[in-house]
Amino acid sequence: MTPHPIPPRTVRFWAGLDAGIAWMAIPPLAPKFLAMIYWLNGLLGGDAAAPPLDQPMHLLFVCLTGALVGTWALARLLHPVGLLGVIDGWARLYVAAVLAWVILGLDGPPILWLFVLTETAGTLSQLRAAYARPDA
Repeated sequence: MTPHPIPPRTVRFWAGLDAGIAWMAIPPLAPKFLAMIYWLNGLLGGDAAAPPLDQPMHLLFVCLTGALVGTWALARLLHPVGLLGVIDGWARLYVAAVLAWVILGLDGPPILWLFVLTETAGTLSQLRAAYARPDA
């Protein structure tokens, strides 16, 4: 099935949400972002203290993730075409599955359910628009 065009405003909306976490790419801000996530996790009854980013490889991968998310968000904000929305929709489905695996299989923090929710919502929003049956 060939995807239909996704409205640019839909692609931009999900890109804008992603841009909100792109500051993980900045090494001094990445630990603050994780501290905020764990603070929210504490409000849900989980651990409120973020683990230290005391290993260079840990900080490297957090910052690389932030850089990739930021770059991908910028691409979709500047060029909100349907193909990028389809790719993003399928990628979000994968990310939601990995997050659920971390939560359920590795005892990940409950705050990650928030990200499963947003990833799933982005998947449904974009792929529904792309694969909806055309009006007869």
